[in-house]
Amino acid sequence: MSLTWRMFWRDFRGGELTLLLVSLVLAVTVVTSISIFAERIRSTILTEAGSLLAADYALQGSREMPPSWFAIADELGLEQARIVSFSSMLFGEGTNRLGSVRAVTDGYPLKGSLQVSNLPFGPAVTVSQGPPPGEIWLASRLFPLLEVEVGDMVGIGATDLRVGRVLISEPDQAASLFNVEPRAMINMADLEATGAIQPGSRVTYRWLLAGPNLAHTELRNAIRSEREPHFQWRSARRANENVGEALDRAEGFLLLSGSLAVILAGVALAMSAQRYAARHVDGVALMKTVGFTPQQIIRLYGLGLTALAVVGIAAGLLLGELTHQAIIWLLGDLLPSNLAMHDWRSYGMGALTGFVALMGFAWPPFYRLRDVPPVKVIRSEVFQQPKLLWQLWGALGIMLIVLVYSGDWQLTLVMVAGGAVCIWGAGLFARGLLWLLRRYGSELGRNWRLGLASLQRRSQQNGLQVVIFAIALMLLFTLVLIRTSLLAEWQQQLPEDAPNHFVYNVFDEDLDSLNDWIDEQASNRSPAYPVTRGRMTLVNDESVDDLSRDLPDRNNYRRELNMTWSAELGADNQVVAGDWWDNYGEGELKVSVEEDFARNIGIEIGDTLYYSVGGIEVSAEVASLRSLNWESFNPNFYMIFNQPLEAGAGAFYLVSFYLAPDDKPALNDLVRTIPTLAVLEVDTVIEQVQGIIRNVTLAIEFILVLILISGLLVLIAGIQSSLDVRFRESALLRTMGAPAGLLRGTLWIEFGALGALAGLLGAMGTEGILFYLQGSLFDMETRWHPTLWLAAPLVGGALIGSVGVLSTRKVIYTPPMQVLRNWI
Repeated sequence: MSLTWRMFWRDFRGGELTLLLVSLVLAVTVVTSISIFAERIRSTILTEAGSLLAADYALQGSREMPPSWFAIADELGLEQARIVSFSSMLFGEGTNRLGSVRAVTDGYPLKGSLQVSNLPFGPAVTVSQGPPPGEIWLASRLFPLLEVEVGDMVGIGATDLRVGRVLISEPDQAASLFNVEPRAMINMADLEATGAIQPGSRVTYRWLLAGPNLAHTELRNAIRSEREPHFQWRSARRANENVGEALDRAEGFLLLSGSLAVILAGVALAMSAQRYAARHVDGVALMKTVGFTPQQIIRLYGLGLTALAVVGIAAGLLLGELTHQAIIWLLGDLLPSNLAMHDWRSYGMGALTGFVALMGFAWPPFYRLRDVPPVKVIRSEVFQQPKLLWQLWGALGIMLIVLVYSGDWQLTLVMVAGGAVCIWGAGLFARGLLWLLRRYGSELGRNWRLGLASLQRRSQQNGLQVVIFAIALMLLFTLVLIRTSLLAEWQQQLPEDAPNHFVYNVFDEDLDSLNDWIDEQASNRSPAYPVTRGRMTLVNDESVDDLSRDLPDRNNYRRELNMTWSAELGADNQVVAGDWWDNYGEGELKVSVEEDFARNIGIEIGDTLYYSVGGIEVSAEVASLRSLNWESFNPNFYMIFNQPLEAGAGAFYLVSFYLAPDDKPALNDLVRTIPTLAVLEVDTVIEQVQGIIRNVTLAIEFILVLILISGLLVLIAGIQSSLDVRFRESALLRTMGAPAGLLRGTLWIEFGALGALAGLLGAMGTEGILFYLQGSLFDMETRWHPTLWLAAPLVGGALIGSVGVLSTRKVIYTPPMQVLRNWI
């Protein structure tokens, strides 16, 4: 213990231990800070997603829930609120209008907030709960339709309620999008007095819950046997498909970022440990000459490494927390004000990374020191570090960490495959480079000859550095391109003028009036799609009930679907199997089916599907399968036919368009012109989704910065590992009269060539990784990146050349006498 303490304290004061300790602290700091930040952002995004449901979970059904369920939720400590939704006539000053009424309990909403105003279409203020008993809140469009103002009385069923506020938006508006009548909200205490709910009324009951996931699971298990098929659970994550997709991709990016941080941390530690162990080879040989046994050498360095682990991991955890706090402070108002807290698992991941990286990469070079022969004191060539077996041991350690962090063995294997491409390519290109040097080196200038000769002289070490640089660049290129693709796709899906209103129940005689109004008031419209509703009953000879029996979302296949017919393929549609029809309206009835719907229920090209449309049986042959972009807020359909359905003669038209907020009062004129028209307002939902995506984007930007910094530090650690040899070579050249400019130019050529080669190898690995990530993890279109192959060598050469020259500037300016004295 005493010898270990003296030796490591001496190395620390002399600076030999500094790089290893800094690398360990850096590894733990980066992984801890990213884990904390990513976890808080992920939890915050999920919390914001909960605002789209006004809760963490909701149970929805066509029947009222038994009171015993509420008692169980109380015992589990869950927050609760209830909503009863129905349609009812609202009576104003001499006029009336059908409205979509929601009766809410005092606890509503559990997540998010209500936006209300004192004037129709006026400035919104936030309130924490719904109307008190005796009040009704009306949407802005109802005021001119009912000819009332705030403070007037409005009749609903058998009672009159005072208009207390203007209802601007509800947090869970997305959950009731197809209650298309203008909205009204009352207190649950007034529901019975209205008498609006009678036998046969179409009523939706929703039970909102918020609290720990474990309590939700216990509740679901407790009522599982009692829950009838009339009830369906919904989670905050799936309150809206757009948000669910954004969250999936955001979590995938955070997962990828953390995994890359783990790999970079391990690589930095490996480089530093290798350098430190190499500098101790002579010392170990000397100790063996005075009687130290291999077991004593192992204990000596094992104790030192343990102490280093304790100090480094503790310091890394502390700095990780401080780094995370600094990020939060620097971002200030850019982050959500209600940023969620993190738990101990983020610290555990940082500590685990430090420990496994230390044992996987730092311990093998130390363990190999026991094999240093005493004769190494006089013969330097009798011992070489490291062995391939130990490098594989370190790689397996990092694979284990990535697997633990990501929980995705496919992602882990893809990362390993990308690294293998870089390692294989490094060996292949190194041989080619040496051949070129031998063939053409004599024809180059002095700087080029010295720089390339340095590459050739240290070919084995440079090969390892190329691998390290290539892996670091591969990870950075992967992260940057995934980030760019994600943000570009989100911007395309939700542009500023994304359609924010749908109108339907428009019939042939009113279509021209609607088109004229849209041309005058709105923009970014969709085609007018004819829509009829029908239920799919059979696939060939098998019933849909039987085919969907084991599916978790079985009701999606048994319910009535909105169906259309069209000659043109929508902009959000792409045929993935079969063919689109050439002769619209001719021949037998054919249908194009959405690919996920078809795959889940086993529909294939050529199958015959049977439908019940308005009580009439219809059959159609499957002509094609389509992929859809459900996130575009454009009209999309599971089923598109090649000609009008005779059974759908009473079809109405559906159109989407963008209407600026200041132009919303014009909707009242449209409703007066076409009384049968129904308006679906999704602008609030789009605003909520865009807000969530903005926060996701912000998280991605700053995590990318952290990873880039980590990657640069890995490059520096790799360059630092060759400083000892460079000092000696520089000293010899300086004593022979070489100017500083010649040495600087030599370093630029050497590191630039290494960087260009590493960039090219990194591009190869990146393409392979992206091919998997885009297609599997992020569910995006897979494509090649030809510009990457051109830019990667340039970026690698410039980046590593700059970092290399800056990191080795001491080599140029350190006096030769000082270097030679220390060497001798």
